[in-house]
Amino acid sequence: MKFCFEKKDFVELENLPNQLAVVGDDYELTWLEFKNKVNELTSFFKLNGIDKLEKPAIIYGHKSANMLVSFYAMMKLNIAYIPVDVIYPKDRVSKIISTAECEVIINTTNKPLNIDNISEISINDKGHSFSNKKLQYHLSEPKNDPLVYIIFTSGSTGDPKGVQISTEAVQSFTKWMSSTDYNFNTNDVFINTALLSFDLSVFEVMTFGKLGATIMLNNKTQCADPNLLMERIQKYNGSVWISTPSFALTYSRIEDNQQMQTIQTFLFCGEVLPHPLAKKLLENFKNSKVINTYGPTEATVATTIVNITVEILEKYNPLPVGKSKMESQLIIENDEIIIVGPNVSVGYVKNEKLNKEKFIKINGERAFKTGDNGFLKDNMLFFHGRNDDLVKLHGYRIELNEITSTLDDLDYVIQAETIALKRNGDVKKIVSLAKLKSEVDKTQIKSDLGKTLPAYMIPSDIKIINEFPLNQNGKTDKKLLLKLYLGR
Repeated sequence: MKFCFEKKDFVELENLPNQLAVVGDDYELTWLEFKNKVNELTSFFKLNGIDKLEKPAIIYGHKSANMLVSFYAMMKLNIAYIPVDVIYPKDRVSKIISTAECEVIINTTNKPLNIDNISEISINDKGHSFSNKKLQYHLSEPKNDPLVYIIFTSGSTGDPKGVQISTEAVQSFTKWMSSTDYNFNTNDVFINTALLSFDLSVFEVMTFGKLGATIMLNNKTQCADPNLLMERIQKYNGSVWISTPSFALTYSRIEDNQQMQTIQTFLFCGEVLPHPLAKKLLENFKNSKVINTYGPTEATVATTIVNITVEILEKYNPLPVGKSKMESQLIIENDEIIIVGPNVSVGYVKNEKLNKEKFIKINGERAFKTGDNGFLKDNMLFFHGRNDDLVKLHGYRIELNEITSTLDDLDYVIQAETIALKRNGDVKKIVSLAKLKSEVDKTQIKSDLGKTLPAYMIPSDIKIINEFPLNQNGKTDKKLLLKLYLGR
């Protein structure tokens, strides 16, 4: 059994209906159980006259099987859904509700939210029930290309941006994920590490359904404890690891990795893949593939792919992010990466000014101006930092990522980041933070950097730290790096 994204319904496969579909932090579901749970929720919506909701539904929770049930029920009903994790403060949830004009929230936790002016549906082991039920809803028939989901990301103004992903975009993405570019199959077990409100999770959330495979959701506690996560990987024979490079760095340093030997593919997105991390994984997992991808939320998770081989490691540093996915195209204009194709979002929720700036048409197709710098070489894309990673100091244009990459290449560096210290909007100095394998003084580090970088790119200071802070999406939290450097 699997989920057909064209029909938006379950279809039969040769695999047995008792094969595991979802492993949540609450309970497990076979494919037959998963199908039945999804159908029960769609029936509940029909019974209550809300199966044709015009406004998106929020799905609130954390790594539960019921969240997956809710996602697929909304897809089957052609109702757009907005995943919201429990870590979001109530004010942010209220902002999202207001921006997207939501009328229904599906609460998969055991604690009522009691948010004003929205119907709350509780879904748990006792079934489905309403609280704060509204009397009227905006209802409509689905459009030609109905939205599937909306992911809210941080906005530069402090207000979250809602990225709208349509049916066409999801169909293009799942077609790619089930292609020979990846060679995933029905027997794969996708290891989820990202929050379900972070677009990185769409890799596994959609692909397991497309293939009729298995998704293993891991909660915050399990992801924070390498021993717990490795035990789950071993127990369920996890075969596809999906995460940011920052998250994986913890596990690449574990010498006894027998519990992870079932992993056949390491798939990375969301950050630059450090050369040393890819090299370490290929050394420790000789029978596994390391796949690097690139793509913003606005282009349905990822747009490029490259299988990192020993040959690629030897030839390129920094590593490429690969070739464009099928049906899509990459254009470089004034060093900026522009993505063209059906995977591009239809725009942000109620943000016409930004939509006009970022979303354009090229030869009649949707296109997105990423704000990322890059170049094409050997038919592959190389990411070259964001526009805002380029700073000017003492008249020199400096790529912060280049300094970080050079630090990462030093044998004694585990992880590094580089930030600019500003006053009144002007860069006053550049500093780096580093986590080391062995004790090395700052003078030596600067001397080693000087063998590769010009003097004006050597950081004014290097702070040695024990751990890098991660944000809720598993990326290095760059907002906290300044506070960490200043000792606040």
